[in-house]
Amino acid sequence: MRRYIGLDLHKDYIHGCEWVPHEGKEKHFRLKNNRDAWTELAKELGPDCEVAVEVTGNAFELYDVLSPHCARMVLANPSALKRFGSGQHTDRVDAARLAKMMAMNAVPAVWVPPQEIREVRRLLQYRFKLVQHQARCKNQVKAILRRYDYSTGQIKNAGSVLRALEHLNVGAADAAMLASAARLLASLETERESVEVEIARRLEKHPEAKALFSIPGVGIVTAAAIWAWVGEPGRFRTSKQVASYAGLDPSVHQSGQTYYHGKVSKNGNRLLRTVLIEAAQVVARYDHGKLGQFYRRKSLHIGCRKAIVALARKLVVVGWKILLTGEPYRDQVVAKTRRKEIALQRMIHRESVRSWEVSPAIRRGLDPSSVYGGQGMQALT
Repeated sequence: MRRYIGLDLHKDYIHGCEWVPHEGKEKHFRLKNNRDAWTELAKELGPDCEVAVEVTGNAFELYDVLSPHCARMVLANPSALKRFGSGQHTDRVDAARLAKMMAMNAVPAVWVPPQEIREVRRLLQYRFKLVQHQARCKNQVKAILRRYDYSTGQIKNAGSVLRALEHLNVGAADAAMLASAARLLASLETERESVEVEIARRLEKHPEAKALFSIPGVGIVTAAAIWAWVGEPGRFRTSKQVASYAGLDPSVHQSGQTYYHGKVSKNGNRLLRTVLIEAAQVVARYDHGKLGQFYRRKSLHIGCRKAIVALARKLVVVGWKILLTGEPYRDQVVAKTRRKEIALQRMIHRESVRSWEVSPAIRRGLDPSSVYGGQGMQALT
């Protein structure tokens, strides 16, 4: 007799529900969300158990522990689960819903990536956070400099911040904030480069991932994102499914005689969409091949912004086909592809991340004690 178990994960605990169809009863239980508790739960499973878990928190790690001990384990898509249920949202209701949907074989499942792809995804997400921190820091610097009528167009790194500080007569408080921002930008830049080195090392082991370099506008980060989130290309049957997975498909409203397309659905991963849009902007600006021609043709009919989205959709579809066939992009510029491969090799084989290079005077500016003529933070008091 089959046992169906639904698990609702939280930060500190897991609420479970076992549904026994022939009895029509729900058996609820709760355990801690740690590996010792997972191991104890695995001992109570068996070949008659089917388990469903919503993808959140450490669901993939829980899958690795429990899946060998049960007949089937499914990770549920949280976005798709929102469409089910009566609107109630409690631990008991969510766990029972998963167990009953598992009994009906109606759980909207997601693909479980191997460990190596999970690591690349996490590295890319961490890099994305670092880039966001850099943008916030630069915006704070520009807000300060605008008060002194200083042009903010050249603020790109810590050196440019300190050069602006040297040429402006700013107050002590603003000088302290600018020096702090310069130190923070230098640190963030170094950490971002170190994460990119880790991504490059993992990408170098997979020829199918490096084949993505043949696409114009696709560099190390974009290639890693396409490879990590598309994953096993055979799980997509059509290009429409790939575009939908990336959230670059148009939303559709149909009711009776009413039928129209809206904005892109944005159902997929935000980071993947972000890097695809950035790559599309590079292609639109610099590429003179078929992809660039596609953008210019589309922009005449639907406008530049929509054409960029259409180009991003085409990039992910082309990347999917490359992963599926293993063949490079047919209209690649071989010299540019080779330069990307050389850049990858240089990034991997350098012994350490290159230190931030600025003039000695600017480097001294990163020391708080030098910003105020050697008086340190005492100058603020």
